[in-house]
Amino acid sequence: MTTTSNLPFSPSSAPLGAHGAPICRHETASVLLRRNDNLRRPRAFINAGEIKDESGKAVTAELQDGTEHTPDNSEARFTKLVTGNAQWYWPEEPEGEHLIGFDTVSEQRRFAPGHYLDEGVDLTVIQGERKAKAIHLPPPVIINLRESAPAAADLLTDEQLDYFRANGNNALIYVHGYNVPHGEWGRFLNRKASQKRYGGHGPGPKNAWHPNNATVWQDTEALSDHTYAPLQDEDVNGAGAHSWAIHMEYQLNRAAGFDGKDWTPYSRIINISWPGNTGATDFMQAELNAMTSGRRLAPLLMQLADVGIAINLISHSLGARVALTALNILGTIGKTSMVDHLFLWQPAVADNALTNDSSRDVHPLGLGVFPSAHSAVRKIVVLHSRGDGILGAGKDKESAWWQKALLRSSPAALIATTASNLANSEDAMDDVLGYFRGAYDKKWWTFPSFLDNGFGPAIEELYKDYLPLTFKAQMTAYPQLSEHVPEALKRTVKANWNRLEQDILAEADALWQPCIDCLRNGERPPEYTLLAPLNHRASVSPQVAKDYVLRLKKLAVNHWFPELPPRPALGYVGFKEVTRKDASGFDEFIEQLLDDEKFFPVDQSKWLFSHSGMRIPSHEVFKRSFMDEIIEPILKEGVGFGSY
Repeated sequence: MTTTSNLPFSPSSAPLGAHGAPICRHETASVLLRRNDNLRRPRAFINAGEIKDESGKAVTAELQDGTEHTPDNSEARFTKLVTGNAQWYWPEEPEGEHLIGFDTVSEQRRFAPGHYLDEGVDLTVIQGERKAKAIHLPPPVIINLRESAPAAADLLTDEQLDYFRANGNNALIYVHGYNVPHGEWGRFLNRKASQKRYGGHGPGPKNAWHPNNATVWQDTEALSDHTYAPLQDEDVNGAGAHSWAIHMEYQLNRAAGFDGKDWTPYSRIINISWPGNTGATDFMQAELNAMTSGRRLAPLLMQLADVGIAINLISHSLGARVALTALNILGTIGKTSMVDHLFLWQPAVADNALTNDSSRDVHPLGLGVFPSAHSAVRKIVVLHSRGDGILGAGKDKESAWWQKALLRSSPAALIATTASNLANSEDAMDDVLGYFRGAYDKKWWTFPSFLDNGFGPAIEELYKDYLPLTFKAQMTAYPQLSEHVPEALKRTVKANWNRLEQDILAEADALWQPCIDCLRNGERPPEYTLLAPLNHRASVSPQVAKDYVLRLKKLAVNHWFPELPPRPALGYVGFKEVTRKDASGFDEFIEQLLDDEKFFPVDQSKWLFSHSGMRIPSHEVFKRSFMDEIIEPILKEGVGFGSY
């Protein structure tokens, strides 16, 4: 039997609304969400996420088909939402464009990147159409010079150029230093899913992570309140060149006035990742890589200058060789004052590297000075410290003990006492510094062989198709009985040198003019291979190539051991040794540019006590180096930093 009802309406099974009453059909509305970056420019939605309304229903948005950053494409319309409290969840796509603000007519909210990944952004859906605006950071900028790539990959995209134009019409470039791998971005902690402590039941404590990459600095101490154990910097702030990018970008913004809370003034910088991680002691190979990378950096500087974007450039450690190579090339072809400020922070180059006289170069292969680099920059600031245990012996009064020991014993005897510890070290460089006090001034050492340091390994790798280029008694069958060198070996070495010299001269002849033509057209110049130690030059003439061959032969005769020690590092002594008129290295040109204040030294010996102390700076390093010596000159006498 079918039951019937005399009621004039049918009962509803709809859920209750915000105030306990059934949700009526007419209590639906829409949300029009616009997406901007922190420069108020419209950004196209690729994925607008979803809104969970009062009823718990998840609603996705209607989007335009276009990906261009137009006002229409920056709109997402969510329809048929139940009025009341709701949450908007955005999947952070495109990656790196972190959500930092959410505005409605009645409220403006600002928050740190990653803050709303745990829970959605609260939103009240009202009758009719609710309008809101989401504010995002632009993505980070990293130019990867580590791998072979088309020339266009070394340049900024049109979208990136537009960003720097809009953001004060200036760009700051940062070049990391020696022995830094490419690494990866950091992570955002999922505070909601992480379990801080173990209560004796269920699963043990754990940290949970969002899948999104974190491309900005995060406070590990504050985040550790939500974890079962204190977080380490690498847990959230990335590794390698990415970590340096995150830290340097954050500290520079903070020095310019960023308060760490409102991210809307935050400025992105251009980060250069280059292959300086050749092993903790293979410094010569890293120098060759730095110059190759500098050739690839030059077109980027020209690209920025050609569109009228002002440039500030900061390098750390051996990154100075990357920067100075690019600037030396540009200065050679007549590009003057392309860079406003160049900051060489703890530069791992010779203290006379900025001379205009190449005859003052003591490097046996002729790659120690950059005679034209100064002309491509308006002002060069050198930040140096005698507290740097990498570039010099540090402040230890016993720092010269190793020199005395070498005078009293053979190198083999000295090395034998430390070889075991060094070979088993997790970070050989740290232990090398512990035993030998400083690394830079020993970069030309040719012992111990297991360290693969000095000139031999890098040169023999470069010319591996031409070996052997030297002969020793040790190569004979009975070296303890005879110093005789077999005639066959002599002939082989001579033939190899003839072949190498011929090929070096051929390379110079083939690339001399193409290098100049490419640079004049703003294109990436060809890279020298056999003449790689001269990649800091715009081009290598046949005569310069002949001189190089003579230098190389002289070094080979001495079994790759240089006759002179390297000059002290600019990042350790500053200009002190080249401005003493009674010193053999006195340089009148450098003294004149110091008087003209084109060169400006900053002695950080009283507050910077480690080679990489700026990555996670002390309060004094932040105040006296970042604020007083870098950002203040940029803002007051330079071209500015972002929109600050």
